[in-house]
Amino acid sequence: MKKFLTAALAASLTILLTACDAVGVINSLIVDETANDPKVESAAEEHKKEISGYGYNALKTDEERRVYSILDVSLSEGGNPHFVINNDGTIDNMGNILEMYKSDHPEVFWIDDNYGYEYTTFATYTEVNVLLSMKDSELNEAKQKLDEAVNKIVADMPENLTDYQKELYINDTLLDCCEYDSESANDGKTRGNEQNAYGALVDGKAVCEGYTRAFQLLCSKVGIECIPINGTCESDSSMNGNHIWNAVRLGGEWYYVDSTWNDYQPEDSEYMLTDIERHLYFNVTTEKITQDHTISPLYGDESEVDYYNAYVPECTAETYNYFNYSVPLLSDLDDCSDFLEHMADAAAKGKDTFEFRIDDSLDYDGTVDSIVESYAIEWIDYCNSVNDDDHQLGDGCMVYFYKELNVSALSLEYI
Repeated sequence: MKKFLTAALAASLTILLTACDAVGVINSLIVDETANDPKVESAAEEHKKEISGYGYNALKTDEERRVYSILDVSLSEGGNPHFVINNDGTIDNMGNILEMYKSDHPEVFWIDDNYGYEYTTFATYTEVNVLLSMKDSELNEAKQKLDEAVNKIVADMPENLTDYQKELYINDTLLDCCEYDSESANDGKTRGNEQNAYGALVDGKAVCEGYTRAFQLLCSKVGIECIPINGTCESDSSMNGNHIWNAVRLGGEWYYVDSTWNDYQPEDSEYMLTDIERHLYFNVTTEKITQDHTISPLYGDESEVDYYNAYVPECTAETYNYFNYSVPLLSDLDDCSDFLEHMADAAAKGKDTFEFRIDDSLDYDGTVDSIVESYAIEWIDYCNSVNDDDHQLGDGCMVYFYKELNVSALSLEYI
């Protein structure tokens, strides 16, 4: 739970954070009431007129919004946010203000994930110093590396893609370049940048927050509206407890995406991964995500949780769900010419697997039995008849079943 303490005059108390907490560190530094930089204060006041974002809009008071604007001005200019606030209770929400700011700014990766901030409370005011994980030349170099990684991913994206195809490309590219950091997740300690976009896209190792920030950052670069969603999760793996994922808006409707859980990492090295595992949580509904995820309340809610949300969309659309939109449908075993064209195309592209849905009108078990016993060989023969010699399939293709999803997959073995 987030717990914020108020320091008495000249008293000090240090609180250490776990990797997933954002609690302040209270120090006893003696400062005067003029700690605010007048230029920063003036720029922040003017900047408030231009700020947008769900995080900013979720803030409840003028003082909270002033703190947010100071953060934005200072961090965007590479400075260290150091300011004075009124003793009106705002400091009790400082961790939440930082979280609201981070929810709007996935590109800001250098706020210290271990400690977050420090503050000292005096009789009439409180001094706040936001702690950074890097600064000066180290920060400039890191910013450049992240910019280069993001720009390369965007530059390598095929041209003329729809927003759905861009989002799919981002999901798949992120999974290819990032590995889930189980060690940090298990002991709750922040070792580097695993909780931010830099960790995911430059270091290639992250926990759920790193995946989420990277996904949001890449979506924003290609014009797709994307936000983080805080909550908890339950699974049979190490991915339990506090969790964070994304929501995206396509065609005016919202969908949930959990790229961390899409990066399925089986313990068995011989487990055959297909595109099904990589898209289990790609554009799903609220009903689907809440089967094993719990969504935290909005900021300002009286519930006491570790992390709040700036905005929580209700996701009911299914149009752009991966399995509905990208996976071919098998509706008739004896009349499936369109379906076979998809399979032949997968083989022509040299794909390792071919995934397909089995229509609700078909008996799943009976259908997959028929595929294994006879139809798979017929399909392979058809693909070989239309593809060139470099893309001929052997009869060693394996069939994989995902009955709970009404989908199946063929491994494609080439001669």
